[in-house]
This record gives sequence, structure tokens and C-alpha cells, in this order.
Amino acid sequence: MRNIDYHLEGDILTVTFAESKGRVHTGVELTDNIVLYFDPTTEEPLQLILLSYRRLLEAPPVRLDGLAEVPDDLRAAALRLVCRAPVANFLRLEEGRRTVPAGRVTEIFLPTVLGAITPTTTPLTVAEQRAQYAAPKPKRRPKKAK
Repeated sequence: MRNIDYHLEGDILTVTFAESKGRVHTGVELTDNIVLYFDPTTEEPLQLILLSYRRLLEAPPVRLDGLAEVPDDLRAAALRLVCRAPVANFLRLEEGRRTVPAGRVTEIFLPTVLGAITPTTTPLTVAEQRAQYAAPKPKRRPKKAK
């Protein structure tokens, strides 16, 4: 693994496994908040991007519903990558049942695995986040000139 970066203002965690510059690569949107970039020829993972990282840490397991829209060969490659290191160090798949059709297995992202990541910039605590977005700050009236 090359590097882990956390962008506090955007709440984006980027895990870079290998250099992608000058290489053929493709991105697969696993969910609305998780994108995996890899070399489709070698199946080498290049980068994992987690949007709304803090929210993902607190979220219940998330279905990798983005894979439903991906061609079968890319879907299979993405699943193989998610199941082995180094990507498996950040995402864990758990089998679950879909209600329709019965008996189908689905992949689920478990955010607890991400709790072990120490971002380069410390994110706000849950209490700080709630306070930040709870109520708008009152506008101050401009001072009158004397």
C-alpha cells in the first residue's frame, strides 16, 4: 500500500494501493459512497475512495448495490479484489439474503472494518458533527455608526 489520505472538509478517505498514472484502469462504484479503481488486465487494485467516510463508520452494513449495474466480468473482478488483501483490509463482505429473488446472495460492506483506519487529519466526533449541523448560527446585526 502506498498511502492513505483523509480530506477533512470533503470527508473523503482515499486509499492508494499502487500508482495509476500511465496505466489502464477502470473504476467500479460499489455503492454511492465507495469506488474501487483497478487495472482490469492484472486485477491489481489501484485506489479505494470512500465518500462521507465518517457517516460510513456509523452506518449499518451497506449493500454493494452498485455492482448490479456493472458488466459481469468487471463485477467478478471487483468481488475478487474486495475478497483479498489489500482491499479486504478495508472492506469486508458478508453474505446476506435478498428478499427478491429468494435465496440470492448479496455483498454487504461492513463499516466496522474502517474504524481501524487513522486518518491523517482527525475527523470531528459525532457530538461535534451534530453541534455543527444542529442549528444555524444567528446572524449578527451590523454595528451602527456613531
